Amino acid sequence: MFILTVQTMNNRRFPQSIKKEMTEYVLYIRSKTGAIERKSSYPIFWCYEWLLPYAHEEPLIGWPESKVFWAREIGPSVGIAPVASTPPD
Repeated sequence: MFILTVQTMNNRRFPQSIKKEMTEYVLYIRSKTGAIERKSSYPIFWCYEWLLPYAHEEPLIGWPESKVFWAREIGPSVGIAPVASTPPD
């Protein structure tokens, strides 16, 4: 799966229509024990259709993002969280 980072976006010229489809996400990891870790302080850009494998939405409490989309519903998983989501309580 192709991932665009901030640096990649800044180093390349993309048509405005493609940039509008892109959303900033941050990578999260969930361990076997259920512990959640925010893996990057650098946003990742994903086109909206690339979210298909990340179908399991879960609210995040106490993190900068308010929700995360996991690749797997339970157990260890990689997840992505929209940077511009509603601020946590």
